[in-house]
Amino acid sequence: GLYWIGNALLVDGNPYAWAWPLAVSGLPAVLACFWALTGYAARKVLDLKSASGFLAFIGLFALFEWLRGHLFTGFPWNLFAYTWSDFPQMYQSLFLTDSYMLSLLSIFWAATLGFLLISERPKRMFITVLALTTFAANFAYGAWRVNSHTPSYHQDIQVKVIQPNIPQAEKWQRDKMAGHFFQMLEQSKETESSEAITYIIWPETALNFWFVNDPGAMTAIREMLHSYQKPAYLMTGLLRHTPEDGRYYNSLVTINKAGEIQNIYDKSHLVPFGEYIPFQNYIPLAPIVRFTGFVAGSGPMSLTTQEGLKYSPLICYETLFPHKAIDEDNRPDFILNVTNDAWYGDSAGPRQHLTKALYRAVETGIPVIRSANTGISTIFSPLGTTSEISELFNKTEFVAKLPIAIQAQGLTSFAKQLLFFLLTSIFITFGIYKKRPNTNSG
Repeated sequence: GLYWIGNALLVDGNPYAWAWPLAVSGLPAVLACFWALTGYAARKVLDLKSASGFLAFIGLFALFEWLRGHLFTGFPWNLFAYTWSDFPQMYQSLFLTDSYMLSLLSIFWAATLGFLLISERPKRMFITVLALTTFAANFAYGAWRVNSHTPSYHQDIQVKVIQPNIPQAEKWQRDKMAGHFFQMLEQSKETESSEAITYIIWPETALNFWFVNDPGAMTAIREMLHSYQKPAYLMTGLLRHTPEDGRYYNSLVTINKAGEIQNIYDKSHLVPFGEYIPFQNYIPLAPIVRFTGFVAGSGPMSLTTQEGLKYSPLICYETLFPHKAIDEDNRPDFILNVTNDAWYGDSAGPRQHLTKALYRAVETGIPVIRSANTGISTIFSPLGTTSEISELFNKTEFVAKLPIAIQAQGLTSFAKQLLFFLLTSIFITFGIYKKRPNTNSG
């Protein structure tokens, strides 16, 4: 599930190709410790043949899944919940709970057969009924939601998503950067007259700070935006640099028809060793980005368009994290995700990454607009449906109406997490309590 991470080290010109074996084996080995500890704890403190011990086993695995997603900055990749990414009826319950609760249920359903093979008959019946009931209820809710809800759209707002398909090895070559820039401008121009306001989306770091400091380049952007009869805005990833302090930021900005830069968002959850080096004073390496590394922004936020719509910017890796996709106190109308998965080639990585965006849309009930350099680009409705989706390594662009967000559900993010911890705590505590020495002498 993680072999594709090593592909980033094999891009032409990368000085860390020597670390490929460590990347493809080291990270999975470290993450395997979570399951090793879970299995060890379950064997030592639980009676796995009892119903209470089995439920505690489920609680332990779900809890360590949560820990994997939070400790050491967290890496909630390929959660058990993502098992259902091809089955819309099974992941609609994300809107009521979250990915960690669906992971708990998925572990329960998957492990039930093993429990039935080792347990006694009365205990089998209870667990079987519980597994079938929860599975049926989850599916029934999902089927009802899919069949009874039809996504609605802003008729006066359209989105144009640009996928330039620039190879990673060529992305930062100085003799090719101007060509990439003008290619994206050409892809972005209005080709059919529309009465809708247009948000043009370029992927992560599509612009280098050189271009925003160059009057000629900004004039070219203004001319592209003026090809639209109605208001149009460029919302693009930007490698941002502040010369006064020498800092770099992985940013997402909006540029209006006057060439003004608005709504600056700096990526807040950076990739360790990719975008910064943890404990850099003690680890004498440069990040894969080849300079001093990025400075982190302040965290999830809602920015406002000229038309009054709010959006939550997420750059690449930030779509991984449930409960961090939006500012719940300032709920947005859409989530804007820009990314560059060109690092990982034609592998499982970009496809798995796409699933994270899908789940964030359903969890929050907010549409996700996704522009990826080499793919996969799409627009997810709050139900996870899409009418436009690109293929990997294909230069393309598409226009679609902006889906309308669903009204927020009753439970806040905090309440969902509290429910998860309450359930796992009850399971684990009861399982440990029930495993008492047998004092009967016969």
